[in-house]
Amino acid sequence: MELTKDEKRDRVKLIEFYLKNYRTFKVANSNLQKQLELLMNVDQQNQPSMQFLDNEKLVAIRKKYNETLLIEKSIENAVHDLNPIEQQFINSRYFKRHSIEKTAQTIGYSKASVYVLRSRIMDKLLISLGVIINTDLQSIVEEKK
Repeated sequence: MELTKDEKRDRVKLIEFYLKNYRTFKVANSNLQKQLELLMNVDQQNQPSMQFLDNEKLVAIRKKYNETLLIEKSIENAVHDLNPIEQQFINSRYFKRHSIEKTAQTIGYSKASVYVLRSRIMDKLLISLGVIINTDLQSIVEEKK
């Protein structure tokens, strides 16, 4: 299926959002995992002080953890599949949040070449991250209704 220019732009923006916030997703996953472990341990001990904890809250935390873990692992797999210079670009531009100029300098490319590299990388990531991108776009559209 061929994407329109606007659809591709929206998907690329979403990919860039995920890449820029990758470290935040990792922290969120760690925190959610700790919350789940704590709640599961407390729940197993049936401590009276935690009687108020309903199953819906536990299910909601588990669901959010699974969603953010999927994003984290999908990004890791997609980036791992890129060649070393593409990985270096992702690391500099998105994980370290360097400017295009600083990224070009870091990887030894001209500014124009970095834009070409970015386009090639985004084409690859549109495929490898397609499932989470399409799911999130559907959610965004449904929320606007």
